[in-house]
Amino acid sequence: MAFTLNNPIRRFLEPPDQLIAKLGLKASDVVMDFGCGPGFYTISIARTVTKTIAVDVSSRMLERTASKAKKNNVTVDLLMTDGTAVNLGDGIVDLILLHHVFHEIPDRPKALGEFLRIMKRSGRLAIVERIRGGLFAWIPGPPIIDQTEVARELVRAGFTLVPAIAHGNDSIIFGKKP
Repeated sequence: MAFTLNNPIRRFLEPPDQLIAKLGLKASDVVMDFGCGPGFYTISIARTVTKTIAVDVSSRMLERTASKAKKNNVTVDLLMTDGTAVNLGDGIVDLILLHHVFHEIPDRPKALGEFLRIMKRSGRLAIVERIRGGLFAWIPGPPIIDQTEVARELVRAGFTLVPAIAHGNDSIIFGKKP
């Protein structure tokens, strides 16, 4: 699975910096890459901001992220959780990125509550999910989801919606801490 998530072909077709550029990050930001997998986006984030926290449910994926961070000479904090209990203090994260992982969170209301808790007042949540098929739609991948339903869940959890941004066949759905 790690090769599927982080390989030269994917890096060519979907350069991580293209997504990172759309997130409006500042050098002083603290960013959590939730569901980081083998660190496909984590390393680009770590090159851009002050502090990067890589989060995954798999210790193997976190090991791969740590190895990749070391090879790229960047510092990344690692945290293993499914989102229902995030072992971080209140109000410390500027942005939480979820790339093709929101649909996999087992208890989304609880995780969203934790995200709100750890976010700074101006904190943002960026959920990237597939909203339509594409040229390679026959290749197994993330499910196509209803952007409206994701937005509804964010509002229910207490987020303020920010206009979504298109990103290929995906949509970046933003929620902001009120």
